[in-house]
This record gives sequence, C-alpha cells and structure tokens, in this order.
Amino acid sequence: MVEQLRMASIDNQFLKERLVESREVVKKVAGLSDKPLLIQFSGGRDSMAMLGLVREVTDDFVCCYMATGLEFKGIIQFVKSTCAELGVRLLISNPSMYKGNLFKRIERFQSFPGLIATWCCRDLKLRPQKKLFQATFGKGATLYKLEGIRLSESIRRKYIYKDYSGNPIREDGEHRGTYEVFPIINWTDSDVLNYLKMKGLPTMGHYKKFGVSGCSFCPFYGPDIYRRVFSVMPEYQLYRRVIEWENRLEKPSVSGYYFLRDIKREVVVGDIVAAPAEVELTQSPCMMMFEGKLVPTCDVYGHLYINGICYRCEAEE
Repeated sequence: MVEQLRMASIDNQFLKERLVESREVVKKVAGLSDKPLLIQFSGGRDSMAMLGLVREVTDDFVCCYMATGLEFKGIIQFVKSTCAELGVRLLISNPSMYKGNLFKRIERFQSFPGLIATWCCRDLKLRPQKKLFQATFGKGATLYKLEGIRLSESIRRKYIYKDYSGNPIREDGEHRGTYEVFPIINWTDSDVLNYLKMKGLPTMGHYKKFGVSGCSFCPFYGPDIYRRVFSVMPEYQLYRRVIEWENRLEKPSVSGYYFLRDIKREVVVGDIVAAPAEVELTQSPCMMMFEGKLVPTCDVYGHLYINGICYRCEAEE
C-alpha cells in the first residue's frame, strides 16, 4: 500500500496526495455507473498507471483498446498479454467497424489528417469504438470512459483540458450518454514513472526507441519522430504507403508541411535535408478539399468547440 511506503522525495509526496484525489474520482464514477468502468488502455505509461489506479478501487471495469492499423509492431500483443496476465477483460475496436482504414479515408478526403482536421482520431478510433460499445452494452447505455489525459503532457492538452483539472468529468460530445473521465489529469511525468515503479507495472520499449508508443503515424508528430523511426526501420511498410499517397496527391503528410519522403531521404540516403514545403495557407474558416470541392472544414467534420468558440471557424456554440 502507498501509505506503508517511506517516500523520501518531494515528487513521491506529491504523488501520494494526487493518489488520494485520483482514487476519489474513480470511486465517484464507479458509484454512478451501473456498467463496468471503461479504461482506455493503449499499453502506454499513462494508461498503465491508470489501470493500476482503477484496480486499487474496483474490480468492475473493462480495458478497451482502439486499434487503428497504425500501431508499431508488438503493441497489440503487449496489450493482450498484459490484460491476460492481470486477468482483465479486454475489448478491441478497429476501423473496419466504421468506414475503413487510414488509406481508405485519405482516398475519400484526398488529403491527410492534420492539426486542425484530425479526422483520423474520429474515424479510426472514436467511431469504431462507439459501434463496439453499442454492440456490447446496448444503445443508450450510460458509460464512463476513463482516459489517461494529463495536463503536463503538452501545451495543447493544458489548453484544451484546463477546465477539467478540478472536475475531471465531462460529457462525451462524440457519444451521447457517455462520459469522459480524467483521473490522472493533474499527474506529472514523475508521478507516472514513480507509480509504475512502485506497483511493478510493465512498460513497453517503444518510448526509448521512438519517443512515442501509440500510432506510428500521427498529425501531431513532427519530423524528429519520423527520423527516429526511419533510423530503426528504414523500409517501414506503413510509411512507404503514406509516401505513395504523398506522391499521388503531391501534398505533405507531416506536421509543419514536411514531406515524409524527404525525411526518409534525409535519414536513409543522407544527402537531402528535409524542409517545409511551400503550401498555400488558408484563412479562417479552415478549408479542405471534399468530393472535389474546397469547403469549410466544419461542414465535413462539424464544429470543434473550445470554451464555447469553434477554433476552426470561430463560430459561437
């Protein structure tokens, strides 16, 4: 038990205090739900810490993994084996439950997912999982999804989730009747690492290799992530397919308007330095190509409200 440990460092003292807060959040939603709590389990450090936390409070929960087809090799097996060893039920969704994989959606939109139009998360993760939840628990069921979101992860998350630091529960805008819960939202990196060590919970080696452990292709990754992947896997098949679509569309796929093909040449060949492509930046409202026409992004994906204002088109909620 945490209370029996001699925590010498200031970091561990703060972890002890945050654990009290986080357990109370889990207890609260466990008391509200008549269904098992749903742990969004990616196998990464944050979700592993959250799994350990929930196990301290209740045994009425299910782990949920959102397969995208973009995972590094070994991740899904790690998730399956971890849940099997811990005796935890696991649900896995995949893009075939909705409208298909990344490349089918790229073909549909004639564009890559980006920082503004992050349709990959919606189409490859959230909506397939919504279909799975409806099939498993029935339409209209009230569900509580526990997510390992932390404010200290990035400036973006600190901005988007700042209102949930004191009240880490919000209604899920994608799946009506479902709630998102952020039990470890106030944890630091040190909190997570100290907790994993304290509980003896396993971690994957992808952080050391690539700096990330989730999808191998993501609109939030800059060139450095891809350089690290190419240095380990110069002929990574998934990236070869992305590059094929870059050549077909003549559009960059990497955040900052970089071509993945240039990053590969820089790492593998060593004689070309990747640089941002010259692209025409649109003004608000954000525009995109859809069915051969340039249309407002919000007409395709819907508004994305932050503090009552859509940050794509600035419309009020």
